[in-house]
Formats: sequence, C-alpha cells, structure tokens
Amino acid sequence: MSETELQAELQHHEHARAQMAAMRDLTEGIHNIYSGDFDESTKNLGLGDVRSDHLFGWAMANYTVPRLADLADRDIALFFGRIWMDDGEDFHIGRRHIRDEHNDPIVLDWRAPLSEQYYRASAHDRRDVAKRRRFGFQGARITGFEDENLLLGEEVASDILTEEIERPRTGPMRDIVATIQPEQDELIRREAAVNLCVQGAPGTGKTAVGLHRAAWLLYNYTEKLDKAGVLVVGPNEGFLSYISGVLPTLGESSVWQVTVQQLTGAHTALAADTHAAALVKHDARMALVCERAVWGHVGTAVDGGITPDEGLLITDGGWRWRLGLRYLDEAITNARKHTRTYTAGRKAVEDAIVQGARRQAEIRSGHSPDNKWATKLKRTESVRAFLDAVWPKLNTKTVMKKLLTDAAFRADATRGILTEEEAALLAGKPAKPTAGDLLIADEIESHMKLREPSESFGHIVIDEAQDLSPMQCRVIARRSGKGSVTVLGDLAQGTTPWAAASWTDQMRHLGKEQVEHTELTTGFRVPAVIIALANRVLPHLGVDVAPARSIRSDGSCDRIETADLQAGVREAVTKALAEEGLVGVIAADDLAAELKTLLDGTGRVEVVAASLAKGLEYDHVVVVEPAEIVAAPATGGATIDGVGLRHLYVALTRAVSRLTVVHSRPLPAEMEE
Repeated sequence: MSETELQAELQHHEHARAQMAAMRDLTEGIHNIYSGDFDESTKNLGLGDVRSDHLFGWAMANYTVPRLADLADRDIALFFGRIWMDDGEDFHIGRRHIRDEHNDPIVLDWRAPLSEQYYRASAHDRRDVAKRRRFGFQGARITGFEDENLLLGEEVASDILTEEIERPRTGPMRDIVATIQPEQDELIRREAAVNLCVQGAPGTGKTAVGLHRAAWLLYNYTEKLDKAGVLVVGPNEGFLSYISGVLPTLGESSVWQVTVQQLTGAHTALAADTHAAALVKHDARMALVCERAVWGHVGTAVDGGITPDEGLLITDGGWRWRLGLRYLDEAITNARKHTRTYTAGRKAVEDAIVQGARRQAEIRSGHSPDNKWATKLKRTESVRAFLDAVWPKLNTKTVMKKLLTDAAFRADATRGILTEEEAALLAGKPAKPTAGDLLIADEIESHMKLREPSESFGHIVIDEAQDLSPMQCRVIARRSGKGSVTVLGDLAQGTTPWAAASWTDQMRHLGKEQVEHTELTTGFRVPAVIIALANRVLPHLGVDVAPARSIRSDGSCDRIETADLQAGVREAVTKALAEEGLVGVIAADDLAAELKTLLDGTGRVEVVAASLAKGLEYDHVVVVEPAEIVAAPATGGATIDGVGLRHLYVALTRAVSRLTVVHSRPLPAEMEE
C-alpha cells in the first residue's frame, strides 16, 4: 500500500462525502418547495387566485422524506471496496449510490448488478475483474487498503476482512455489506420470485443474509415491492431491537419489522393456555377443525324445506317462480366448489336463485328484469328463509364462540380430527382469548372472507422459522399471498414445543411448494474452539443437520467450577470486562432474573434468559449452570424433552470471541467428549 494511493483514496472519499451532501441539499430544496406548495394550497385563497396542485405537493413532499433520511451523513465509511475491470473502468463499491455534479457515479451501490463482481470474482473465475481492493475503516475514516491482482492469480488472505469479521460487538447488529462472502451473496441476489429456505448453523450469517436480501430486493424490484411491501418477522422484541439498525444503514427504512406475537395478535391475548391446550391449538390439525367449524354450517336443499315435489316458491308480485330440488342442490354444490370463502359462497347461491328466477321471467314475459328486480327478489321472505337454512349468515366471532362454549358443536367440528380429551382443551371464555385462540380466530376469518390486498406483502423474511408452529406458519402464509418468502433458521435451535423437524413440512405450512433449499455450515462469527464444544451437543438434539465448521482459529473457551455460583459469575464477568466488547451472561430463566439483580449497573454486560438468547451475539459469553438450563421448564411450566438441551446449544453459540462456562453442578453428559 503506497502512501500516494492512500491519499488519493482519502481524497476520493472526501469528494464522495461532499457530493452526497450536495445530493442531500438538492433533495432538501425540493422538499421545501413542495411542502411550501402544500402549505400554500391549504390557505384561504382570494377570488380568482389559482391554487397550486394540492395532492402533487403533498406527494412530492412525502416522497423526499425517506430520501433525506437515506442521504444522512452517518458515522460510517461511504465505500469499502473498489474493482478495476478488464476494459479499464473502475468502480468504488459502497452502501449507497453517490453521483457527482455531472451525474456520473463516484460510488456504486453494493446492490447494483455490477457490484456482484466485487463479491464473486476470484483468481479462478475473474468475471472480467482485473484487480480488487478492500478498504479498512474505523467509523467514517478510511484507514488503509489491500489489493488482489486477479490477472496474476492472486488470492489474498485478507487481514482487513478478518479484522472486520472479528471486530468487537458493542451494540446492535451491524450490516455485513463489507464482508459478504460469495455463497452469501449468491443467496442475497436470488430473484424476487424465489422462495428461499436457508438452514444455517450458528455463526453462518443467515440472519444477515435475510436482511441484506430484503434490501437487495427493494433496490432491484422497487416498483413491485414499494407497493406490495416487505415484512421481517422475528421471534421476540429483543431480537428485533438487535437487528433494527441494519436495514436503515443499507438505505431501507420502509420495511415493517414485527415479532410473530405481534403478527398473530398473541401480544393482545387476555388469558394464557395450559401447556396441553397450547399444543392442541398450535397443531396443524386445527386448520381442519376450523374449516369444518365454518363450512359445516352449509346444508342441502332438503335442509331448506325443499322436497322433490315442492320446490322453492318465490312470489314476485303477480308472478310466481319455482326452483326445484336438483337445481338448488347444484347451486349449493357449485358455490362450495368454486368459491374460496363462506361469505362469497352464500352470495353465489343467492345469485343462482336470482338467475334461475330470471330465466323463467325471460321465458314467460319476454324481457329480462333489471337489477332493482333482482335486489327485491333477494329480500323476499322465502329466499331469505331458504338461505338462512342452507347457508346461514356467520362471522368469526360467532363461530369462535360456538367452538369455545358449545360442547355439541365442538364435538361435531373435531370428530375424527382430535380426541375427545384434546377437543375438551379448546373450551374457554370468548371474552378472554388466549394466544392460541387468536390463531384459531385468524384461521376461521380466512374462511369467512378474503384478506384485503393491503394486508399482504410482496416479500416476507422469517427468521428463527424453525420455532413457528403450523398454525403460526399459516397466519404468515395468509400475509404472503402471491408474494415470496425468505425463511431462515436452524433445526438444531428449535426450542418451542412445536419446533419443526423438517424444512419441507415447515415450508408447506407456510404455503410454499416451490422452494429452493440451501444449508450454510461455514461459520464466520463463532471461533472454531467454541463451535467444537457446541458440536458435542448437536448429535443429541434429534435433528438431521450438518455440524458447523468455523474459519476462525482465534477465540477462547474455558470454564470455572465453583461451589459459590455467584462468586464464579462475578469472576468470569470481571475477566471478560478486561477485554473489549459486549458481555452476555446467559442462564436458565429463573436464575437469569437473580443474576440481573447481582450484575445491575455493570457496564457492557447484558443478562439474558436462555429461552430468549436466540439470534443474539456477544464478544464474550458467560454460560451459567448448563445443567439448570437443560432441566429448566418451558413456558407454561411444562418440561419438554430436548428443549432444555437445545437452549444450551443456543447459549453456547452466542459468543463471537470468548466463552466461559460457570457451574457448581456437574456438566451435562452431552457436553463431555
């Protein structure tokens, strides 16, 4: 690295910063003009005054707001790479597109098609790239660079790349745009129509892949996804808080990020299920129960009082129309077969009745009645009575109430699907729904009417998807509609009572049959010595996933055996704080509550319950009393075979530099060699 070249790069960086500021000033000027037009258009005008375009001013003023946020000068380098092509052109690669006063690009957005060359090129497959440069940076300051001359077959083991990957965690999750690996880039840049399922071992960057894929899709499919929207679904509030800053740094602030509890309405539940009841309500069989609970109300023409001899008599002024048993049964059958919702089916039968009467009227009177006639016909007593008998009016609240409180109705809806004991667990109070009841209500609602297009998303990123129940998956599927999904998770980290054992089944519950499956096993975040310990536990988790391997030879893993657990934790935390970075103390849920009091006010230390540690990262992790994590009951007080061991596996893989295990009881046998 020559000093002259470094100075040139520093000057280019300052030039890029100045041009981005100019772009922001221009955007701010446009915003002020149109917001001024909007304000002016709302004021009282004199006679003959011409008002500026009210709606256009409002639209333009609002259009510039996210762009102003995108052009904000953050404490981060504007580019991290550069490539020279065979044709002599060169491009700086950064987090966003920056142009000069002549509208020429001086920094190319990492999501642009040409930027793919930066991530994918190698000495064996140059992709027309002659040379690649990686920049080191601290905050917004360029500190140096490394070059690879691909024409000469150079493949440099990048110290800059290694340093960035191993940089201490001092807060929320960062983007990985400067360190994206070729296999990650390939997944990020899959087409918008692709349903992608990524099984990823700890530290393989699957969460980052999902978030960067969302940003890439919004950049490359702007027209489609700006309207349809992108949704990120995470497991809990802590996880969303951890990842919340990633997309804004990539220039995307319009993505809606929610927990699965918020999406399903579970956060509004007024009561809690027992463990046994929750298992039933989250089970895939409940979808069949809900379908029968709704469509089981549909009868036949006979139920409407129609016989082969006496059809449906409709009085129309001085006219009388009669529809026979066969015609009416066919109308009901066709409505059930060709309509997707209960409400639409009732209307289809109603329309068939009108159409049958209209044909008779046309034959007998020689003209076709108008729509007023049709409306009047639908209101006749005989038509309404028949419809209410064979296809009664329903709503979600009515069906839910019957399912929860009417034992006979519940028995009919569950017969052959649930056992009597399981069916009894559905009984409850409609005024105090549980999280499971809200899943059932959403399923019932899907049979009643179609969702509004505005309630569906063009793409949904689902993280920790292995923990979703079949019924939770179905809620998400209904928000996906015809859009695509990126599903991220690790079967080995499934810690709910209904955790998935197969991605094929999970994708089916999510409503996606055409899926690209891939498995990430190379870890970039967790050192090999820590992965080796976690891999001892992996074979005991009952899932068919490949063990992780790490490219990192740094890091440390030690343990403290002590009779005084609190003293051991203090010792581990004190040693951890001697190093740079964030410290996570992970323990069984009840013990974590005690340790929070013990460590309250200690800087750079977070105490996390083992059940909530999934997806988080810390430089140094202190895992406290593994035996207690394994034995701890799940939510609701029930101990579920294998879940505690999976919580331990998660806890052991949260460290990106150092791990300390503190224990007073013997370690679980699964941790021993």
